[in-house]
Amino acid sequence: MKEAVREKLSYLKQSLFHPFDAFYEIRFRGRGSVLLASLLLALFGILQCVSYQYTGFVINGNEVGAMNSLSIFLTWVLGLLLFIVSNWSVTTLLNGKGGMGDILKVVSYSLVPFICALLFQVVVSNFIILEEAMIVYVVTGIGTVWTLFMLLAGLCVIHEYGFGKNLIAIMLTFVAAAIIMFLGILIFTLIEQMVFFVISVGQEFFRRL
Repeated sequence: MKEAVREKLSYLKQSLFHPFDAFYEIRFRGRGSVLLASLLLALFGILQCVSYQYTGFVINGNEVGAMNSLSIFLTWVLGLLLFIVSNWSVTTLLNGKGGMGDILKVVSYSLVPFICALLFQVVVSNFIILEEAMIVYVVTGIGTVWTLFMLLAGLCVIHEYGFGKNLIAIMLTFVAAAIIMFLGILIFTLIEQMVFFVISVGQEFFRRL
């Protein structure tokens, strides 16, 4: 059991410094862990809530009093899940080789640098003055760039795309996500109207009894 956990974590570590090799192993040799990827996704959502509230006031412009932790968590996690589903939908049409589990691993593993930067931001921002805020911004910027690089590398590897085709697929992914959101809102609105209609008919029926 310990060996299995150590192996999963070793591929997570390898993905940070050798993303092409690590994601190749994940895609073609079944390495990595969907469970670990899911936990990282949940941790990312939780840290967004923590960052919103506990980042130092020097760089924190959020209205903490109006904070809704569930809303923040769901916005980030569901947003990433929407990206995963949309990317899978688009790449299936574009002969991408990666499955949904592979995309989940790539996205979640790629979040690790940003997660580390977010932890750094929360802790350090409570001990700095305004003139030192640039330190936090630089570290957060590095984490963001590192995450984006890992994401691009991972998607290239698992789908067997070149860089150009990968960028096109990502742009189409956002288009697909917008379409899915529109259809979801449309369906939800229709269901809401149907329920309201049924309730109104029921109330009118019982009123006339």
